[in-house]
Amino acid sequence: MEMIWKVQAGPTAYAHLQQNGWNWQDFEVVIGASAGPRWLVLSALDRVLAPLLQQRSTPLHLLGSSSGAYRFSAYVQDDPVGALSNLEQAYIDADWSPARPQNMIRETAAGIVRSFLRRRPLQHPRYRLHIVTSLCHGLLARDQKWAQVLALLFGVLLNAVSRQRLQLIMKRLLFSDPRTPLPALMQDLPTLQADLNESNHFEAILASGAIPVLIPGERDLPGAPPGLLRDGGLVDYHFDQFHLHGDGLILYPHFAHRLQPGWLERYGPRRRIPQAVLDRVVLLSPSQSWLQKLPGGRTPERTDAAHLGQRERRRLWSEAARRGQDLAEACREELFLQELSLFPG
Repeated sequence: MEMIWKVQAGPTAYAHLQQNGWNWQDFEVVIGASAGPRWLVLSALDRVLAPLLQQRSTPLHLLGSSSGAYRFSAYVQDDPVGALSNLEQAYIDADWSPARPQNMIRETAAGIVRSFLRRRPLQHPRYRLHIVTSLCHGLLARDQKWAQVLALLFGVLLNAVSRQRLQLIMKRLLFSDPRTPLPALMQDLPTLQADLNESNHFEAILASGAIPVLIPGERDLPGAPPGLLRDGGLVDYHFDQFHLHGDGLILYPHFAHRLQPGWLERYGPRRRIPQAVLDRVVLLSPSQSWLQKLPGGRTPERTDAAHLGQRERRRLWSEAARRGQDLAEACREELFLQELSLFPG
């Protein structure tokens, strides 16, 4: 049988699964990383997980940035399967051409959110939604593209010296369901928190996906510290520095078997992922052999919008999302258990 999934676990998670087997009730947090259109291969999986995980008897935290915030905001809807289907279709159909003015791309993103957002975030009996954004300072908070480019270049230099130095241009601002605190130690960067509520949920989603230079940020959200908010992936790209410290396991459905460098670390030295971050994580990702069979041998990329015509880009993204049903079926049947391994040391 072809290997579809690659499953990696930290030491505590690995020992737990070896001793107790797989039980969806054991997961306390689910992570949704910044991914751009790469998340489309996980769309069918999300439609399996959203109704499955809400059967947990105690609250389950959904922690997402950028596309992860979009996905998990669909999870908390009355009909999560329908909401995720609407999100997938609206995302594929949207015009992501980078040549369009920023305000038009922002309206495109807003239209995607409107396609699935019905229920308010605090009404779900089990899920607790947490959305990561970046509160920007100085040049990074300005509207001019040149200013944002200079700020990001400066950020690469700051990050090369120390991740803590990034506070000179941004801080983490976490919008959280106030009913149950997220079990997290956020000591890598100064972190502010705001209650996620009906008046700021829509804009918090948009802010978390507001890619610098491409999409304008969101300013002065109700109930949050004042200032301009941009892409949560700037501070938590793949959550490889985010310490979660609860008692349960952490489920991380991902599009790749490695956690990528932080968004700014792609252009500078990468730090090691702290062992404590991975200890209770179970990273569930497509196998390399499965990924190679996707159109073009890879997951969809944001650059497709610039290099491909709209019709061809939509066709390729739709096919990648359709192929993701293989992942969903294998997960439904728990066929991934035989692929469990420890994270590399």
